[in-house]
Amino acid sequence: MGFLSFGICYRYGPLENERSINLLSWALQLLGLLLMYSGIQIHPIALALVLIAFCTKNLDYPLHWAFAAYRRLQSSWLGPSPPRLLTEEEFRLQGEVETRRALEELRSYCRSPEFSAWAAVSRIQAPKRFADFVGGASHVTHNEVSVHEREYGLGGIFLEDHSPVSPLAEQ
Repeated sequence: MGFLSFGICYRYGPLENERSINLLSWALQLLGLLLMYSGIQIHPIALALVLIAFCTKNLDYPLHWAFAAYRRLQSSWLGPSPPRLLTEEEFRLQGEVETRRALEELRSYCRSPEFSAWAAVSRIQAPKRFADFVGGASHVTHNEVSVHEREYGLGGIFLEDHSPVSPLAEQ
């Protein structure tokens, strides 16, 4: 069968239509089963081997359907599983990665021909800083970083104002 299909494909070229490929596949499988049946002299054993070959070839589909039905039933019994929450480290890392990616997208958009640079420059307060950002400089200044750290860093003003009061401190 292999040599026959190779000769046909070599002569006429490979099949490209999906229906033709399926038709050839089924024809070769049926011809192989017929040759297997006719090649064994004890007909009950030949029939049993043909049935075993047929079942093992097509057993994947019913098993796949049964497994999918089992998973659907199991998920309906158990309900939806709760989403996994990020750890603080994963959250911080994802924030840094996404911020970096978004800033690069913004830079590339600002460099693109669709971006109206004159309209943007006329509306912003610091055009030099914007030009530096588009050129690759940081989007925050050192002064802004130090103010942020002072207010929101460890021991910052924001955390002290919003820290929970312990019951012992009230007494």
